[in-house]
Formats: sequence, structure tokens, C-alpha cells
Amino acid sequence: MFDLGAQSWVVHLCVVSLTALILAGALPGAAWPYLWLAGMAVLSLALAAISRTYSRNEHADVQELIQAGQVHTGLTASIGLLWAAGAFGAATGGFNLLAVYSLALGGTALGAVSSQHAVPRSALASIWTSVPLLGAAHLTAADMMPGAPVALMMLLYAAILSMLTIRMHRFLAINHELAQSLDAKVHQLTEASAELQSAREDAVEANQAKSRFLAQASHDLRQPIHAIGLQAAALKETRLSREQRLMISSIERSVDSVTNLFGSLLDISRLDIGGIEPKPLPVDLGAFIWRVVEQNKEVARKSNCSLAHVTSSAWVTTDPNLLYTLVQNILSNAFKYASGSRVLIGPRLRNGRPALQICDTGPGIDHDQIESIFAEFYRIPGDSANGVEGMGLGLAIVLGLADLLDLDVSLSSVPGRGTSLLISGLKTTQPVGHEWSRRPSVHPLSGKRICLVDDDETVLVATRRLLERWGCRVEAFSGVEPIEGEFDAIVTDMQLGAGGNGLSVIRSLRSSAQHEIPAVILTGHSDDETLRQIGLAGIPVLSKPAHPAELRAILTRLCLGLDAEEISDLATVREGSDL
Repeated sequence: MFDLGAQSWVVHLCVVSLTALILAGALPGAAWPYLWLAGMAVLSLALAAISRTYSRNEHADVQELIQAGQVHTGLTASIGLLWAAGAFGAATGGFNLLAVYSLALGGTALGAVSSQHAVPRSALASIWTSVPLLGAAHLTAADMMPGAPVALMMLLYAAILSMLTIRMHRFLAINHELAQSLDAKVHQLTEASAELQSAREDAVEANQAKSRFLAQASHDLRQPIHAIGLQAAALKETRLSREQRLMISSIERSVDSVTNLFGSLLDISRLDIGGIEPKPLPVDLGAFIWRVVEQNKEVARKSNCSLAHVTSSAWVTTDPNLLYTLVQNILSNAFKYASGSRVLIGPRLRNGRPALQICDTGPGIDHDQIESIFAEFYRIPGDSANGVEGMGLGLAIVLGLADLLDLDVSLSSVPGRGTSLLISGLKTTQPVGHEWSRRPSVHPLSGKRICLVDDDETVLVATRRLLERWGCRVEAFSGVEPIEGEFDAIVTDMQLGAGGNGLSVIRSLRSSAQHEIPAVILTGHSDDETLRQIGLAGIPVLSKPAHPAELRAILTRLCLGLDAEEISDLATVREGSDL
């Protein structure tokens, strides 16, 4: 409450000093102006000291402040009386001198309102001990006009200053309350912000823990699924009865179902935690469409769907693997929910840019369901009853990938006539580099010597049987023993026992052979660091559980000596692949 007091009393002392000089000049020989000045100086400096002390003392208790306020009021009242005494002295000097004195006192009183309203008692004491007495002094001046009107004006002036003081004090009190309320709100917001930050940090840590768990679970769960798939594929190529073949087909469908469900969970988890970073490349849209169709012909056949496509000559800039996964999820939904329909994928032109459209002639989607189907874990009512498997993640993954790739996905559907999804926003670019081969390889692997490395005995046996069914000569290793020999290709797991890994096995065999032996890595780990290491080595990678046809295709191309770019392009995309 004393914030402005110290400065105001210094200013007051300056005004008093100038007034004393005028009085002394107008009243030669009078000693009282000097005494008046001395008294004013003592009181002003005392008030300045009190104001300065308590404006900086944040730890003063209430009682101490009350006492300081009382002293402050007493001193300001004393100053008011000195101003009044000076007025009677100035009245002896005539009208002009008293007029000048009245201006000084009136201005000082107004200044007291502005500077001392925080202590209204002091301001009021200063006003009522000086201004009314100034009016009385006018009554005593012999050469003045009738003093009664002037005295009345002084009373009115004192009343006005008093009301102004009270209003300013109330305003100050309201402002103080608002400031306290604002401080409380700021404190609450600060605490809420701290809580949110703590919650965010907890969420980040939880996501990181989830990511680590999923990475490990990915490897641990993929191994047996991968082994089951390989064993089933190997059994299928033996002499089996019709009933046994039906059982193997059922096992394969179950493996595919588990693989797709598990892959979807991993995909949506990585999208949720922001663990995917697009890597844009120039992409031949026509070759991309052809590859998608080639990869899905068998799935379409099993779903009793006809899959057709329209080619394109456009080149676009995007992440081909993420775009493949996006399109694959749309096609998987079409095969699943529009079984027996016609499915078409082809280019469109939207806002001057190329786009991809996937259409089917299935049952369609009710209009009230369209907004909901992109939500995580949402399934259209009745899907389970109709025997449609899934977790409701396919289109949620599509939307997440579209956001990553800065693409728009729009869906239109007519119940009973079909559904269409349009992927727009692709950016065009100039044709560059190598086009994907459009001629599927059908060359056999018979007689090829394969080095097979895996620390999981079940997976090792299953993979060996499958390769031998394809006519390969297989030498299998667990990865801990030294490996020697001449091989046409290497098939190895990434993580091996005793701290080894597939990359070191490949490097060792290539060093011994003194040439680049074709190699492919199978891994159950989908973390970015593992994939980065493999990518830097320029070795194609298949994620477990790998589809036997996929493994056969890439081994065929490796053994034929096709370039690494084509091999990598083929290997890093697959039905149900991880992001």
C-alpha cells in the first residue's frame, strides 16, 4: 500500500521548497517561511522513509503494517496543518500571494489523492486539515473579495477530493482482488500444466514400454507362427488325402488370420506412438499398381473375387512401402467384406493430381456407418455373426497412413451396389531410375545349395523341409557354430544365439567365398534400428511369419542374379506386412 508513497513525498518536498522561496521573496524579513519549509522537509522525509521501508518489506506482519499506517496518517495530518498554517501566513501578503499559495496547496491535495489513495485515512486527513482551512484563510485576507464564496468552494473541493479518494481506493481494492484471482488462476494453470506435463511424460514412457514390449512380443510370437506356416506348406507338397489337404488349407487360413490380426495390432500401435517416418521416393504408379495386383491374385481367388486393374504412366513421389500397406489394407477389406464381388484398382485424376481408386461391387455400407468405420476397433454390426474375422483396424490404419503421407482418403458407398475409396493428394514427379519388373519369375530352385541359419530348432526344421520340397540342397546351422562351404544363397534369421546376428553370418560367408553370395534375412523384429541395420547392408528382408510363396519368389530372383533394387522392392512389400 506504500508503493507510490516514497516518490510522491520527494515530489511534495520539491513543491514545498518552491512555495517557500515564493513566500520568502514576497515577505521580506519574515522568518516563518523558512521554519515552515524545515517542518515540511522533516515530515516529508519521514513519510518517504516509511513508504520506502514498507513498500519493500514483504514479510512485515499485519500488526506492524497497522502501526505504520497510523504513523503515516498522523504525519500526513501534520503536513496538512502546516499547509493550513502557511495559508494564513500567505494571506498577510495579499490576494496575489494567497492565490499562488492556493494553487500550490490545491495541486498538492490532488496529488495526495493519486499517491495516497491506498491509505485513504492519510489522504483524507491531509485534505481536511488543509483545504477547508485554506478557505478560512481567504476570509481573513483584508484585500480579498468576499471570502465566503471562496471558503464554500474550498469545502466543495475538499468533498470532491474525498469522493475521488474513496473511488480510487475502491478501484484499487477491486484491482487487487482481480490480481489475486488472476494469480490464483495462473497458479492453478501452472499446476494443471505441470500435471499435464507429468501425464505426458508418463504416457511417453508407457508408449515406449509398449513399443519395447511389442517389439519383443513380435519376435517371440512370430517364431512359432512362422514355423507353423512353413510346416503346413511343406506338408502340402507331400502325398496327402483330400481330407488332409482340407485340414492343411484350414491351418494355412488360420495362420494367415493370426498373422494379419497380429500385424494390424503392431501397425496401429506404431502409428499411435509416432514410430513411423515416411521415406519418399519416385514411384512408377503403373508398376506399383501391377505389383499390388500380382501380390493379391491368390488372395482374391480364395475370396472368390475377380481382381482387375487399370495401368498408369504417371510417376509420383511417396513412400512406396507405406502406400503399399495403405492400399493392401483397403484391398484386404474388399476381399473380406465383399467376397464374390469384382474388385478394380486404377488411377484417377483429382484436382490436377493423380489418385488411386479401389472399387468393389460388394454389399456396400450404410450411410450411418461410414463415419464410424475409420475408428479403431470399430466393426459393423453383424460382421461377427456373418463369419467375417477381424479387429476393426484396417481402415484406421489406412487413415493413419494417409495422414503420414499427406494424402486424403474419401469413401463412398451405395448399399447393395458396392464401395469406392479414393486416395488423392499424390504429388507428380519426373520418371527416374528403374522400373519394377512386370514379369513374374517362375524359375525353379531345384539343385540350388542353400545355407539356412536360425537359432530356433522348430523354425530351422520347418524351413529346411520346405526348401527341400522346392528341390534345394539345404545345409542348416543354428548360428553358433562355424559355417563353411560354397552356397548359392543364404537364408538366415537376424537375431541368433550367443549375441550373433544374420548380418555377421552373411559377411563371414561372403568374405570366405570372396564374392557376394545372394542372401535374404528373415526376422521377427520390426523395430526401426534392426530394419535400419539391414537396410544399410543392402540385404532384402522378410518379416516373420513369411509367406512360403514370398520366400520362394525372392530366392528364385536372388539365384537368378537380379539387381538388388528389384529384389529389395519385392521383398519389403507383402500381404499383411508390418509398417
